[in-house]
Amino acid sequence: MANQLKNRSKKPDTTSGQGLLLLFGTILVVQGFGSAITEAGWDTSFGVAGLLRAADLPEWATLLVGFAGAALLAVVARRNYARKRAAGRP
Repeated sequence: MANQLKNRSKKPDTTSGQGLLLLFGTILVVQGFGSAITEAGWDTSFGVAGLLRAADLPEWATLLVGFAGAALLAVVARRNYARKRAAGRP
């Protein structure tokens, strides 16, 4: 039992970190691009767009939020690909 705990503590657990990056990336993509589309199509601000308008930021700031989410998703995909390559899976 002690040996199992020792082995477990040596192996870093990155799945929770990957999951959080995936979650935050998805939220930022949906909120950023969704707010930009809603504001352009229906001339109304909600969520991220509403907060950014209240802070007197330009309209393209919501797109930056969406692109930040896309960048996080790209990091998750790259780490997942590197982990699979290291494990010998194509």
